[in-house]
Amino acid sequence: MKKTKKTIGLIIIFKDKEKCFTAALQMRGGFNTEKNKPETYKNASQLTVHGGINKKENEIEALLRETKEELGAKFAKIIELNKNKLIEVNRIKNDKISVVNFGLILTKIDLDKIKINKQTGGSLRLISKNEIRNIRELKPSEKTNGIADKNEIVMFSDDIEAVKLAFEKLTK
Repeated sequence: MKKTKKTIGLIIIFKDKEKCFTAALQMRGGFNTEKNKPETYKNASQLTVHGGINKKENEIEALLRETKEELGAKFAKIIELNKNKLIEVNRIKNDKISVVNFGLILTKIDLDKIKINKQTGGSLRLISKNEIRNIRELKPSEKTNGIADKNEIVMFSDDIEAVKLAFEKLTK
């Protein structure tokens, strides 16, 4: 029997200088120096933080660990200090996966504490609520070759749903 893959995600929303709500997505890099191999789904976007939940971790412990690994200790500390403000955006559970995604509103200054893990070569992508309609769903064929146009916003379908729900729930 195959084990259910458990994952955790976080979408950060803030107000930009024009006072518009903006989401911070993480864009996948091209090469993972930690694994010494090309990154899958190169140039695809994902939630601000996304990763697995280890066996003995609860959801918040996993979220804080993944945040530290992907975005650095300073930003993980900001998330830890604001963990009581996390809003559950969605929860998906079936025979293959168990996913929980949270949303959080922070300030633009908080984002300056982000230090993207250089081993994966990723970057941040900022999108407005209006840009959600431009997000395209990833195709399985893009796993190896990635997304050719870095300006195109391409995500897994469950991440697209989480972004939409985060804007709905956090920006009322």
